[in-house]
Amino acid sequence: MYLWAIFNFITMKKHFNFSFRRMAVAIAVIAFATMFSSFVTGIDITQRFKDAALNLDKTYHTLTDEFDYWPECGIRVTGSHLASLISLTDLQQMLPYPLYVSGPHHDGQWDLDNEDEYGHYNPQAIQYLAGLAKTVVSDELFVEQSRALVDEYLYRQMHIMMVMHDALYNELTQEEREVVFRSSLETKGNDYENGESEFSLGRLNLEDGTYVYGNVNYRFLHFWARRWGDGTIDLFYQGLSTIFKAYYPDYEYSSDVYWMSDFELEGEGWMGDGETTDTFVVIDGSELRLRLEPSTSADTFKWPDGTNRHPKVGERFLYIGETEDFYEINFHGNFVWVSKKYTHLE
Repeated sequence: MYLWAIFNFITMKKHFNFSFRRMAVAIAVIAFATMFSSFVTGIDITQRFKDAALNLDKTYHTLTDEFDYWPECGIRVTGSHLASLISLTDLQQMLPYPLYVSGPHHDGQWDLDNEDEYGHYNPQAIQYLAGLAKTVVSDELFVEQSRALVDEYLYRQMHIMMVMHDALYNELTQEEREVVFRSSLETKGNDYENGESEFSLGRLNLEDGTYVYGNVNYRFLHFWARRWGDGTIDLFYQGLSTIFKAYYPDYEYSSDVYWMSDFELEGEGWMGDGETTDTFVVIDGSELRLRLEPSTSADTFKWPDGTNRHPKVGERFLYIGETEDFYEINFHGNFVWVSKKYTHLE
């Protein structure tokens, strides 16, 4: 209708001169081109996200200095792999709004190594992506086609994020939640102080029988803290829950189902197979680094100021399990890894 009105407007020769008519024609062409471009872009970005989901088994690690434990990994390694499917430059070109309003990401590259600052998302862009997510998963055939890949590569991460968000909003008051968010931002996701809340990040039990420990949960909590910090937490949750519930419609948050406190965990001496043990890991080496994963290249467990935490020589910590050259221990409620070379069991 608008184009027809413009056409009638510019063909009224008795009222307008030729130059004005040419300008009006140009405006009409630009308007049509803009409308057509937006239509094509919408189709393109929807298909690109579908293609990405159908290629989750073909990703690669884009962070060369980070231990790759995909898909049993945290947010950082997940982001590293997803970045191999679509670059920041490509994504930004498809979006009608800037993705970030500030932060370390620039020149078409995600800066996933930055520990000092984080990207502040543009609420308009996230709202657009949330709407796009609804469109994508409304395609039931696509959901079925991609279900096995999502199960293998994204279920765990999305599930933890959903449980973490719902725990924060179901179990805490607004004031308590803000204490937790501020503390997480101050410690850059390595830890947080309970402060005025009693929120606990003990063992998270996922419904597939796997477990997530406190040190990993800090990182997922930190994601929501950053989204609280940049004002996009509700929009991100809208998009995430749309996707997650399309694949897992039976999900319902319950603290009785998902959480086990540090006290309960230590009391049962959990080893990973339901057995109990009185085994402890004794620290032999000084200045021993605590790792977040069983690898010498994994991140270390740090104090809020960024310095490494170290156990004292002779200290004993509950033995949780082991992988190759590392023991997993309960370090004051945080589940971390220590080298077997500088420790022993008793």
